[in-house]
Amino acid sequence: MSEKTQKAGRGRSRPPVRTDAGDSVSLEEPELNMRIVELLQQDGRMPYSSIASIVGVSEGTVRNRVKQLIADNVITIQAEALPDAFGYKFNTMTFINVAAGADVDAVARRLAQLPDVYYLTMLLGRFDLGMATYHKSQEDFREFLIRHCYGHPDIAEVENSLVLKVHKVKLHWSLDDDARRGPASS
Repeated sequence: MSEKTQKAGRGRSRPPVRTDAGDSVSLEEPELNMRIVELLQQDGRMPYSSIASIVGVSEGTVRNRVKQLIADNVITIQAEALPDAFGYKFNTMTFINVAAGADVDAVARRLAQLPDVYYLTMLLGRFDLGMATYHKSQEDFREFLIRHCYGHPDIAEVENSLVLKVHKVKLHWSLDDDARRGPASS
């Protein structure tokens, strides 16, 4: 949240929020923002008027909060295309070790610009970078590796894996700490 947003919330009364039982409670600014985000995660196209009705604030308040959350890089609102629907049936994981003396951030910036790459992380462990890509065929993946990985002086080692089955893709995750911990083990 921006400093401007934090200052704007000081000294204000807490807005009432309706619970599932129909009674009203008041939420602090971070709680209201979290509730708005949770509703948008359920339906990114939910009208601000519906969100306002659920959380018990004005539509303008919701509009302003969402605008500020986007400006503060807290949320994005976007359509998520399913690659398989567009012929990208070859899902891969590539693990990379950067060459000695090479700048891992520079390698990451170069790879991050590639449209085939949908997920790129710096790792701690056996590899320096982990990269997930989609391709239309095995040949497309082979060409990708030749163009962008093999023979590059800043890359020392490449290990590839083909994703056979995705067991979980979760773009909506819980903001509630108790829900994130999961059920207790016995």
